[in-house]
Amino acid sequence: MKSMSLPGRLKATVLFFVIINLVSSISYAGVWDLDIPIPSNNSQWVTFKTLWDRHWNGENIDQIITCLKDINQKSPDSLEANLWLSKAYSFKGKHTNKESDYSQAEIYAVRAHEIDKDNIIALKLLIDVVPNIYNFKEIMTKYGPWIKSVSPLPVGEALLPMPLQPGWEKFYQLWTQRYDEDKAVAAVKMLDEMAVADPNDGMVQVWASRGNYYLGEYWSSMDQHDTKAMPYYKKGIQYGEKAKKLLPYSVPATYWYQLNLARSLQFANIFTKARHLTTFVSLLLFCSYENPLYYYFGPNLTLGTMITNAGWVAEKGMGIAGVSLENEMTSLGLAEILYPDYLYIPYAKADILAYKNKKEEAIKILENILAMNPDQNKFTVAENRSNQRFSRLLYSKLKQEK
Repeated sequence: MKSMSLPGRLKATVLFFVIINLVSSISYAGVWDLDIPIPSNNSQWVTFKTLWDRHWNGENIDQIITCLKDINQKSPDSLEANLWLSKAYSFKGKHTNKESDYSQAEIYAVRAHEIDKDNIIALKLLIDVVPNIYNFKEIMTKYGPWIKSVSPLPVGEALLPMPLQPGWEKFYQLWTQRYDEDKAVAAVKMLDEMAVADPNDGMVQVWASRGNYYLGEYWSSMDQHDTKAMPYYKKGIQYGEKAKKLLPYSVPATYWYQLNLARSLQFANIFTKARHLTTFVSLLLFCSYENPLYYYFGPNLTLGTMITNAGWVAEKGMGIAGVSLENEMTSLGLAEILYPDYLYIPYAKADILAYKNKKEEAIKILENILAMNPDQNKFTVAENRSNQRFSRLLYSKLKQEK
């Protein structure tokens, strides 16, 4: 084969990056990230980065906060320092379950907002901590104008695109039409093939986990959880385990793994639930600590479903996480404002209300969901159609119980 000339290689390289940037801006755009830049303009930031790179178990969080406070004292108008202090105090609060830590996280998120009124990360950091301090009415009284001013938040595909993966374009065409069962099956089959062909690519394994979860959820919404959904959840778990090993600190890898595991435990017996409790809780906590707003407040939605279906496991998990049912409902209320087109959020609220024997309130929410257009958000047309089916199943159940 004739080698490509230097100008030819340069053009190909430029085209490659143009394609990646185009695909990324259309389908992902970092809308789910909670990443904060780390400046490199002084040695203290270098020290902070070294500490943060080892933050995963929470043992050095006080050193991290001390380092950030030193930076902030010298540069009080530093957006990055205030954002990082909010994130660090939130992280500490989730380990200590102390309101004082959450209050500090709140203070620094507000300061970051004062420095940059358009910074979405500041809002996300605030939304993460305030349910641990205030009830929903208090939050809206204090921060309602700010929250409503940015609603709805931008959305996009759950995962980064893989334009270099063979067959990606054909797969993604099918994936965007996954509301059609045949196309969904064909798309997930392609993901399975990619995962087998490229077992050391973590993102391929994440996509395979996410794809199989979708098909499992589709069949669960068709009231065929045990017969048709469970095989997909089990495959999703296998891919999730591989993804987690390859990408141990990835929120998406962890999230789709725990979501498949949560669904597989949803109606399992208590012995099966107990056997997987530690794994499930550790996965859920990782997502909650690192990016609690990932994919429409995903960790909260998982917890909401587990509360109503997993009984003992959910109670233990909530106890370990320091989360109350009131916290959960407050977070879902905020999620509903920020992501009004994602129908699983009000469904989760209705499911919890039904669990609390507030059936009339639940029925009213479900009737609203069933009257909504599931196709408002192009990224979740398929999921929202499943969400309406979940709502219809719960609605029928509650009506029969009246």
